[in-house]
Amino acid sequence: MATETEKTAKRVLDRWRGSFDNKRYFRFNVQQGLQNVGLAEYNAQGTIEAATDEYLDNTEQKFRNRLYDIGSAVAGTCEWLHRDKTYTAWAACDRGLLWIKGKPGSGKSTLLKYALDNHGARDSDLVLAFFFHGRGDELQRTPLGLFRSLLHQILERAPKALSDLIDTFEKKCEDFGKPGEKWQWHEEELRRFFESSLLNVLKTYTVWLFVDALDECGKDNAVKLVDMFKSLLKGIPSQSIGLGQLRICFSCRHYPILDLDSIFEICLEDENREDISTFVDDQLAAFRARTSSTIPALIAEHASGVFMWARLVVKKVLDLEREGVGVKKIRAAVDSIPPDLEKLYERLIRSMEPASLKLIQWICFATRPLSIDALRWAMVIEADCPHRSLQACQSEEDYVPDSIRMKRQVQTLSRGLAEITHAQDVQFIHQSVKDFVENGLPALDGCKSSTEAAVRAHFQFSKICIHYLAMEEIDIDAKDENGRTPLSWAAENGHETVVKLLLGTSKVDVDVKDNYSRTPLSWAAEQGHEAVVKLLLGTDKVDVDSRDSIYGRTPLSWTAENGHETVVKLLLGTGKVDVDAKDNYSRTPLSWAAEQGHATVVKLLLGTGKVDVDAKDNSSRTPLSWAAAHGHEAVVKLLLGTGKVDVDTRGRKYSWTPLSWAAASGHEATVKLLLDTGKADVDTKDNSGRTPLSWAAAKGHETVVKLLLGTGKVNADARDSKYGRTPLSLAAEKGHETVVKLLLGTGKVDVNTKNNSGGTSLSWAAAKGHETVVKLLLGTGKVNADVRDSKYGRTPLSWAAANGHETIVKLLLGTGKVDVNTKNNFGRTPLSWAAEKGHETVVKLLLGTSKVDLDVKDNYSRTPLSWAAEQGHEAVVKLLVGTDKVDVDSRDSIYGRTPLSWAAENGHETVVKLLLGTGKVDVDAKDDSDQTPLSWAAEQGHETVVKLLLGTGKVDVDAKDNSSRTPLSWAAAHGHEATVKPLLDTGKVDVDTKDNSGRTPLSWAAAKGHEAVVKLLLSTSKADIDAKDNSGRTPVSWAAENGHESVVQLLESVK
Repeated sequence: MATETEKTAKRVLDRWRGSFDNKRYFRFNVQQGLQNVGLAEYNAQGTIEAATDEYLDNTEQKFRNRLYDIGSAVAGTCEWLHRDKTYTAWAACDRGLLWIKGKPGSGKSTLLKYALDNHGARDSDLVLAFFFHGRGDELQRTPLGLFRSLLHQILERAPKALSDLIDTFEKKCEDFGKPGEKWQWHEEELRRFFESSLLNVLKTYTVWLFVDALDECGKDNAVKLVDMFKSLLKGIPSQSIGLGQLRICFSCRHYPILDLDSIFEICLEDENREDISTFVDDQLAAFRARTSSTIPALIAEHASGVFMWARLVVKKVLDLEREGVGVKKIRAAVDSIPPDLEKLYERLIRSMEPASLKLIQWICFATRPLSIDALRWAMVIEADCPHRSLQACQSEEDYVPDSIRMKRQVQTLSRGLAEITHAQDVQFIHQSVKDFVENGLPALDGCKSSTEAAVRAHFQFSKICIHYLAMEEIDIDAKDENGRTPLSWAAENGHETVVKLLLGTSKVDVDVKDNYSRTPLSWAAEQGHEAVVKLLLGTDKVDVDSRDSIYGRTPLSWTAENGHETVVKLLLGTGKVDVDAKDNYSRTPLSWAAEQGHATVVKLLLGTGKVDVDAKDNSSRTPLSWAAAHGHEAVVKLLLGTGKVDVDTRGRKYSWTPLSWAAASGHEATVKLLLDTGKADVDTKDNSGRTPLSWAAAKGHETVVKLLLGTGKVNADARDSKYGRTPLSLAAEKGHETVVKLLLGTGKVDVNTKNNSGGTSLSWAAAKGHETVVKLLLGTGKVNADVRDSKYGRTPLSWAAANGHETIVKLLLGTGKVDVNTKNNFGRTPLSWAAEKGHETVVKLLLGTSKVDLDVKDNYSRTPLSWAAEQGHEAVVKLLVGTDKVDVDSRDSIYGRTPLSWAAENGHETVVKLLLGTGKVDVDAKDDSDQTPLSWAAEQGHETVVKLLLGTGKVDVDAKDNSSRTPLSWAAAHGHEATVKPLLDTGKVDVDTKDNSGRTPLSWAAAKGHEAVVKLLLSTSKADIDAKDNSGRTPVSWAAENGHESVVQLLESVK
């Protein structure tokens, strides 16, 4: 199974985007999770990953390019961060939110990138990151992109935490079709998936989350995201119950104003002056060496914490020096530069020639970043261009013949405000430049507002683009990689004027098909561009009923789905469309319109008299089924009004009827309409044996439950065939109090009905912590409060205790009808579970009954104390030890380990102290593998625990286990310098002891490349560097084989 899982993981990674550096920004590493994930789960993961291939292909590179475009910190800068008290406090806390704030251009992104590269997280931690990019595409500057990226990062390391996401994906694909085409993930649902998955992730990992440039996703979004971060940190329980740490760091400007409560803050311009000085010195090192000038110090002083200002001024100095300007004039030029960054931008732009302003406008207002090659033509062609060919344009003095020279011209014309990205696109050097141009250009360009400036620019650009398309060398009907022509794109985007121009050339194929056989009419109809549709139909050269090759859909199908009433009328008016055309899923225009709730379109289609109102698609779903599922009451009325629909039709996969869909989704009005027909089977069962009542109860749709019960035709206690669950059981599990009341009020439900695993409604409610529901069930006086399920043998008290539901434990104990010592199939009692999970208050409640067996042993002879000690629950250990009724040195039967052994292995210092303090533990107790607590602590690198055990004076420091390995051998093999040192300091260890394979501590440390440990062992002068193991291998041999060059050199140096 492991081999198959590895193959699946490799296949997924290969299909995505090749190999990744697992220590870079997204830390993709499937292999680390293999031991916990089965093949079926990886196949499910592969399914959802395949659905996002297009997104990953199109956007992942952009995310990486954004990181490449952020300059790395100059050597010697940013290092103060790890000495900063605020940062170190955040990095050491259990739950923390850090805001790196600063002025525009102060170096926030560079610092956050530095923090990400040098965060100090362990390899076992989960590091998530996202860099907003205000100059990028939509996914790079919106919360939707953030959540998509974070969820994909989580999916790689912790796929089990996203099982709900995978289930939802599969359901959406079944209901709606191909992702990315027929449906999209929405921001809010992905936010919920991210929040819900985080708690699951923290059960395994400590999580570090880095988010850069929060302000670049917009003021409102930034405020909402910070509120979400704070809510996450506040809502997730503390680390004391076994969850990992959660640390969130984000960078953002001083605005928007954020609520500062519970936030660590670093104000960058208060901290980065020395960094700016280092940066300036680095950039002007040669200049200073030649001139002995104080200009670098002057720049650093005037920068006022703004790196971008210093960067631009440094460029100015270097440009002037290259021009041969003397030092005095350069200093005067620096003195004259405005200290405010925006004033500096204004000065640079005011001094620009028309060509420079044109460049700036192209960069600012282009819909997407222009490539360096595209910019060559954009700059040479004018709005009133007299030329008819590109060859003629090359005669212009502004023509730049190649990309290399164009790059230089970008630098010159932009005055350093633009740069070439890793992807060879042109962009502003910083978001603050774009902000200034958008807001400040109107004043410089004689416009009244930024909107007017943008409109004017776009008008000029459109004329330039049209001139370009009209050039003799340009095939106006040329297809791009998707087979799309300019007409296709113009039609989709509704550019009526451009469509007119293209049609007027008489050179375009009006009905041209792209790679998916979609025509300009198909695209325009889908988007609802009435004027464009009219123009295309007016040519009389289009196939009004053409089908695409991927979905088999017609223009009418697309426009009906999107509710474009006027376009539907236009197409129907041609008399040339098949109104009931079925696509590749056998769905008709009526089916699509019904699903989306477009009542007017449905009326139009029904009015033709040519539609099959009850047509079934490939899933056997009808227009009524789709409309009911989405609660489109008006459409349901129209369809029912035809008298031609089967109200009880069933879908193929789930065998759900329209009533099942409406009930499950809580669409009360639709349920009422269906019931009023008198033709709906109210108690119909689907493939899993579930009824509409079962689904409505599980989802908590109170009003729907009332309607169904009110018919008097439902079995309120029906068990499904898959799990044996009743409506009451499902409602109880989810905590739907009102629904539980309604069901109990019928007097027709058995409160003790068991599902297939023996769980009752009370078991589910107790396990999930639904106090009010538990009260309701107990209040019936009919419930068995101590019933054991058949799958695990657990009672409601066992479940409630394990999950820390204190109030429910009180309620159950208050009945006087529960056995506090009942054992499940593994011999574990409620106390055993509560102790392991660290639920101190529950443990107190159980102890308070005076009936609980404190030292009860489970099937593996582990006691509550053993479990609590292993997990490090200090408060619970105190309670148990304080009773003086527990055997603090009891051994389990599977490993022969004591509570001290478990606590020592896991580094629980306080628990070790408590156990040692009893004076009743065998400090040197050997388990079934002959390992002592000291051996376990040394192996795991727990320095403080090792010192505590050594301090007792009762341990055999050199005790050998079944493999003849000593604590020193284990510590050395794992590179734990901190535990090797105290062991050596005792003077009681045999530094050269050999295990059963003949290997010494030095052999193990050398093989693993643990240089510091090798040094410690060599410093004793007692380690034989030439000692041979049973295979004749020496420490040098092992180190050389594994490529540990520094260790080899170290060993050779002492020969």
